[in-house]
Amino acid sequence: MAADSIEGSLERLRVDGGDSVELEKGADSAADAASRSAHDVSRATPSPPHRPHAVPMLLCDAGYGFPTQARPRKERINAVSRQICNFLEWRSSSEAESHCCNVSLLGAESDVGAVGNRMSELEKRARSAQSANNWTKGEVDFQCDVPIDAFLEQQSMKEDAVYLSPDASETLLSTRRPPRAVIVGMLIDRRVTTDRSRLRAEETLQIRAAKLPLDELNVKELTSNEPLNVDTVMELMQRWWWLAQRCEKSSKDDEIDSVAYQKCFLEAAAYAMKTQRERHPNRTIHNKK
Repeated sequence: MAADSIEGSLERLRVDGGDSVELEKGADSAADAASRSAHDVSRATPSPPHRPHAVPMLLCDAGYGFPTQARPRKERINAVSRQICNFLEWRSSSEAESHCCNVSLLGAESDVGAVGNRMSELEKRARSAQSANNWTKGEVDFQCDVPIDAFLEQQSMKEDAVYLSPDASETLLSTRRPPRAVIVGMLIDRRVTTDRSRLRAEETLQIRAAKLPLDELNVKELTSNEPLNVDTVMELMQRWWWLAQRCEKSSKDDEIDSVAYQKCFLEAAAYAMKTQRERHPNRTIHNKK
């Protein structure tokens, strides 16, 4: 697909001054798409009774390993650090809810330590530039040489964990609450290798793999198989959790209508895609091999 075609579609994404987000394709808006898609699966389908508000978790998986040669290794460390910092900067500057997700980085000690050191440098640079953002490296839990399954067991989240992969056969349901624990692979390459994250999830880690329901945004040439930037995925999930929690807290019923949950996803995804377009104007889509 041509980069300018999806860029043209994303130009039609408009954020109101209020709480709603419209993503147009013809006369369609995100809210229209939510109502239409929810009707297809069953408009009256409620989500199971929601549980008390547990703090959700983003687990950054650096277990793929970083290059050993000096220059490629430095580039990977810089890229991973910058993507995580992008997310922290966005979150600190947004009108954030009080309940932020926990963020953990897992991988080999040498790789996790290098990312931590680089993030410290980026934090100092932001402070010296008198940035208005108040993010800190301390918002990330750095776990060295800790197996992902053991970490999830320790956090009592193994049953709720989902490894996000654009190549997964399963698609997350937008009409349900988002999973409490989401794993994001620290794969930051200009050319994406198909099935890499899915195989790591299903075969190496034996964790459920699923893709985001991006098709429901109804944006031309943007599909659920699109590999998004790491910072975009992290922002999307944080927004989705915030909106779902707000919806559950404001509901007087034990069951939330599927349309309400779907609107939470559509708004979160629309905002996150807008951020991606603005932050990475030349990398809106990825090439696969």
